[in-house]
Amino acid sequence: MKHLKIYPANKEHFIKLKEFAIEIIDMCEKIGIKLIAYGSLVFFGYTKNKKINVNDVDFLIPENAFKKIIKVLDKNKIKYNYSKEWHTLQVFKGKLKIELDSRDFWQKDLPNDFEYFSFDGFVVKAVSLNSLKEIYKKASEVSKDNPHGNLRKYEVLNRMK
Repeated sequence: MKHLKIYPANKEHFIKLKEFAIEIIDMCEKIGIKLIAYGSLVFFGYTKNKKINVNDVDFLIPENAFKKIIKVLDKNKIKYNYSKEWHTLQVFKGKLKIELDSRDFWQKDLPNDFEYFSFDGFVVKAVSLNSLKEIYKKASEVSKDNPHGNLRKYEVLNRMK
């Protein structure tokens, strides 16, 4: 397990975000769904770059988990936005956002090679460094969202051993 006791540039937001993420992880684990972290949280974990912001937390889930999670979100009156077309579920608490993406749709070739991170006690199962590199490389090629930012992250990760 990689232990980090550092924070990204947006420390106050990150502290609130990790508390919300713990809430969502616990909720999912109670219904038998295991989350795999990826995205900027894991990028921060590997690079330890305190100058970046972690604005949200991204997790991969099985496609068939969406209905179960939505049922629990409704029961607990938690706000969300589900896109069947994009195979993604965004969960909100004020300005905080957790994004749950379908592993089966977006990362179906993802190897079962994982790392565990502890962000000052906030523990997540995360994609491996090599998997994160591939995710950012693919996103830089196909994403219309932020191709240049994804390419920069890929290049940073690619320089790491």
